[in-house]
Amino acid sequence: MIHYVSEFSVTDNLRESLRSGAGGLPFSAQELNVIEYVNNCAKWHWHEFVEFSFVVEGEVECCTPKGTLTARAGDGYFINANVLHMVRMAAGANDAKYRVLQFNAGMLGAADSVLGRYVAPVEKCRRIEAVRLSREVPGQRAVLERMAALFAVAEREPPCYELEVLGCVAGLWARLFALIEPELREESAPVTDTAAARVKTMLAFIHAHSADPIDVEDIAASASISRREAFRAFRQVLGTTPTLYVLQHRVNCAARLLIETDRSVTEIGADCGFASSSYFSKVFHDLTGVTPRDFRRRSGVSREDF
Repeated sequence: MIHYVSEFSVTDNLRESLRSGAGGLPFSAQELNVIEYVNNCAKWHWHEFVEFSFVVEGEVECCTPKGTLTARAGDGYFINANVLHMVRMAAGANDAKYRVLQFNAGMLGAADSVLGRYVAPVEKCRRIEAVRLSREVPGQRAVLERMAALFAVAEREPPCYELEVLGCVAGLWARLFALIEPELREESAPVTDTAAARVKTMLAFIHAHSADPIDVEDIAASASISRREAFRAFRQVLGTTPTLYVLQHRVNCAARLLIETDRSVTEIGADCGFASSSYFSKVFHDLTGVTPRDFRRRSGVSREDF
């Protein structure tokens, strides 16, 4: 079963849930087009399962606390479990369609030895947040080919579907493991990424209170750190500041309301945490390049704001 996703959603703590799949397996196959998302971006989020993605059209950028990787049509990437990340259409690209395979790697655990030897070392490796996969590199191409085979099984839903999926997942994981095993050998004792954990907490607070008059001190307090540490964590993990992130999040929320409702621009600005309609219009224009009214018109909503 393929999920064709046109809207990206996460919980208040930025956690994405695994979509239900056929056969009761903890496995999901999706096709997405980032151009359908607000600001052509799947905002910062994380999930407890692993993710394999390959680009069908255009070009995407996948950002994690350690950097940004770019994947063009035919290439892809792997995202490890519990890694904060964001996916967006690459600058200058006109499209960004990609296919996503998500599953709980624990489904490989027919024996504890399999989980202990092949799954746990990958999921616990703090060095491995994301891995770019290029069709030009033989070992990486082998992973991409297995990804395509698994997606085809999900699309066809053949007889013995569950067994077919399990077989493809095992083959896919074996090729990923072979690719990253050298890096696993260099991994020392797992180290907790304190900055990323703090940012997860602060982002959850921002998303829960973005319509309220919050400031950086409030955001920092949610993670029990100082204002200075909050700025340092945001710069290290997201490459931005708490203040700018709040404004971007409010604009994202407003953009969705402009598209999906017929409420006035003034009402939407107020409900998204902007103190005045003029300030809302200024910030919206600064971050998107258009005014809220122009954004609504381009989206096909004809209602005028008075």
